[in-house]
Amino acid sequence: MPDFPPIPPAAKHVAHYMKVADEHDDRNVVISYWSRMYACEVVMRSITGKKPPEVTAFLIAIMSWLEDVKKNHADVEGITNTTVAQALIEEYILQLFNYADGQDRAEKFGKNVVKAFYTAGILCDVLQQFGTLSDEMSNKRKYAKWKAAYIHNCLKSGEIPVPGPPADYDGEDGDPYMADDAGFHPSTDNTPRSRPENEPAPYVSPAPSPAPRTLPPVAPEPTPIPQTPTISPSASGSLNPEDMEKAQKFCKWAASALAYDDVNTAIDNLQKALALLQTGRDA
Repeated sequence: MPDFPPIPPAAKHVAHYMKVADEHDDRNVVISYWSRMYACEVVMRSITGKKPPEVTAFLIAIMSWLEDVKKNHADVEGITNTTVAQALIEEYILQLFNYADGQDRAEKFGKNVVKAFYTAGILCDVLQQFGTLSDEMSNKRKYAKWKAAYIHNCLKSGEIPVPGPPADYDGEDGDPYMADDAGFHPSTDNTPRSRPENEPAPYVSPAPSPAPRTLPPVAPEPTPIPQTPTISPSASGSLNPEDMEKAQKFCKWAASALAYDDVNTAIDNLQKALALLQTGRDA
């Protein structure tokens, strides 16, 4: 697992994306790469103006890691090509969602099901950097987050969850920050991994839900995840070698500036690097 500095308090809203990246470092570098790319983008867009030194250091660490991964996995299309990346992430989301939905409808509730639903919802957020979500992914994002929060709350309170969507499900998200206090670390043995590492988890075909039971209290009102503009398609790894080298230099200059407590210069170089990676043009 990469050694990143602690997530600054001002950037806690990206902790979920960083956590998903951490969990996939050893088994799906595409998921790790784009989860951290999205975390970096969210921080850059949500913390405007002069950034605290710890935020700048955090961003530099992520960007340096992203460049290293892109260099070391130049043959992985899921990293160098955004179209391929989007397709792979969508496929992985469907594996997670279908596994969790099948277990849920078979009334096999547990922490692994919560984790699979929750991760699917978070990765739908990550997909937003490639453009507007399709209706299918938008619906799965809402349902997965809601279902993760709902089953989690049932397990905490000792209630029996109702499989499938209840009749009064309105499509609202569950609590997107539920996992912080979930207090579990599910086994990866029961969570589907990406191909060809192993085949997708068995999918149980959806069946009509049984007669409604008394629902336990629903999840609390959701805390919205900051919505961010999408990343330009030019961030697909199509930069020429000269521009890639220039972006790396900007990152190094930013790191050097921080060593001398020159925060303004560090921020300026960091923003230039990100702009070059996103647009293919100097800021």
